Amino acid sequence: MSQSLKQFVLRSEEAVEVAPDYMKYSVKSLNVVLIQAPTTQGVKSLLPQVDSDGGEGIGYKPPLGILYIASTLKQSSKHNVLVIDAIASELTYEEIVEKVVEFSADVVGISAWTDFWYPAYRVGELIKEALPNTHLTYGGPHLGIYQNETLSIPFIDSVIVGDGEIPFLYLCNMVANGKSDNSMRGLHFKSGGVKPSPDTFYIHGDLDTLPFPSRTSLPLENYSSVLGKKSFVTTMITSRGCPYRCTFCKLNFQKTLARSADSIVAEFYEIYRLGISEIEIYDDTFTWNKKRLVEICEKLIKANLGIKFAIRDRVSSASVDLETMKLLKKAGCIRIHFGIESGVQRIIDKMQKKITLEQAREAVKLAKSVGITVLTYFMFGNLEETEDDMKKTIDFAISLNADFAQFSITIPYAGTEMYEEALKVGIIKSDYWLNYALKPEPNMIPGGLIENTVSLEKMIEMRNLAIRRFYFRPKFIVKEFMALRSINEFIKKAKMGMQLAQSVYTK
Repeated sequence: MSQSLKQFVLRSEEAVEVAPDYMKYSVKSLNVVLIQAPTTQGVKSLLPQVDSDGGEGIGYKPPLGILYIASTLKQSSKHNVLVIDAIASELTYEEIVEKVVEFSADVVGISAWTDFWYPAYRVGELIKEALPNTHLTYGGPHLGIYQNETLSIPFIDSVIVGDGEIPFLYLCNMVANGKSDNSMRGLHFKSGGVKPSPDTFYIHGDLDTLPFPSRTSLPLENYSSVLGKKSFVTTMITSRGCPYRCTFCKLNFQKTLARSADSIVAEFYEIYRLGISEIEIYDDTFTWNKKRLVEICEKLIKANLGIKFAIRDRVSSASVDLETMKLLKKAGCIRIHFGIESGVQRIIDKMQKKITLEQAREAVKLAKSVGITVLTYFMFGNLEETEDDMKKTIDFAISLNADFAQFSITIPYAGTEMYEEALKVGIIKSDYWLNYALKPEPNMIPGGLIENTVSLEKMIEMRNLAIRRFYFRPKFIVKEFMALRSINEFIKKAKMGMQLAQSVYTK
C-alpha cells in the first residue's frame, strides 16, 4: 500500500482503526473486473426520448466511480484490473459476460444506480451463471438505500455502501487471502450479513491523497458530447457531498469534502497530457466556496492549458456576481448548468431549494453577459403543483433566454424527503421502489408519481408544450444554426432535433 494511501486510510475516521494485514495486502494477484452496466431495459425515463439507448447523439461520459476504484487498485495492489463501460462500448449482456470469462475474473464489481438496477442485476446474474466461483459485489448509489435487499439476492456475495475505493481494495485483498472479515465499515459480506445501520464508508480524510481516476483504463475516443467544442471530453469531480437539502434529492448524505486547488490543477495537467481539452465537472455545486473557487480559477489561468470546462451550479452560489463570472470565463468555463426546477416561488420553497426567481434571472443574465453558455433545468409534477403553476414555469423558462432548457417529469426516488412525504400522505400508494429493488423487471415504468393535483397525462402534455415553445421558436433555431462549427455537429444536432420533434409531436 502506498504511503499516501496509508495516510489517507488512517485519517478516514470511518475506516477500521488499524486494519489487519489481510485487508491491506494480498498473498496473490487477482483478476478484477469493474463494470458499468448497460442502461438498456432500465427504468423508463419520463424525459423525451432523445437517444434513449444512450447513443452518440448526446455523447457518452466516462464512469468516474469505477475509474477511481481502478486507480486505487493499481496504485495500492498488484491485482490485474479490467474496466468495462458497457454503455459507451454499446455491449450486450452476452458480450459483457464473454469479456469477464475471457479475463478469468476472480472478483467482479458492478456499479448500480436505481434507474438502471435491472441491467446491473441481469449482468451479475449472467456472470455468476458463467463463473459460479467468482466473487460478485455491487456498489454505487442504489446500495445507499437498498443494501439489505441487494445482499439478499442469491447470486450476490457482498455489497459496498458509500465511497468504494478503500472497501473494494480491502475486499479484493481479503478474497485473495481467503478471508471474509465483516469488520470493515461499508463492506458487507453475505456470510456476515448486513451490519446494523448506519454502516457506510464515507471519506473523511484528505481527498487529495486519492489517485486520479484511471482514464486510460477505457478508450478515450469513446467519450464526446454534442455540446462540446472539442472531439473528446472527460468528466471530473472536485468535491464530494452536497451542503444543500432539496426534498427531491438524495445526494446530501455526506458532509461536503473538497479537493485543494493544487490537486484540481494537477488533474487538469494530467488530462491535458492525455490530449483531452474539455471537461465536464460533475460536482453537485462546484462554486459553493468562493475563496476556493477564486483560487482554482487563478491557478488555471496561470497554467494556461487551454482546457475548457463546464460546471453545475446554483443560482444562489458564490459565483453569481459579475467579477466571479468573468474570472470563471477567463479560467476556461464555457457552460454552466443551473437547476432552477420551477418558475413558481411557492413550489421552489416547497422543495427546500432555497433560491429565488430573481436569483435565477440574475444568474442566467450574468453568465450569458460574459459569454458562458447556460443550461437550465425544470421539473413538472411536484408536491402541490397545479397545471397553472406548470404554465408559469414554461413562461419563466422562456423569459430567462437560456441557451438550453430541460423539462422533465418528477420521479420521486426512494430515500428522498419528497418520496417519504408522498408515501406518508397516500399520494403514492405503495413503496414501488422497494419492490423493484427486490425483484427488478426490465423496462419498469415508475408506479408512483405525484398526481394528486395534475395527472401524468397532463404532465406529459405540459412537458411537450414546454419543449415545443422553447426549442421550436424561430429565434432559437436561427441562433443554433448560426452557431454551428462543423458538418459533424450539424448532423448530431439535426438528429437530436428530429428525435425531439418526433417525441413531442407524436405523444
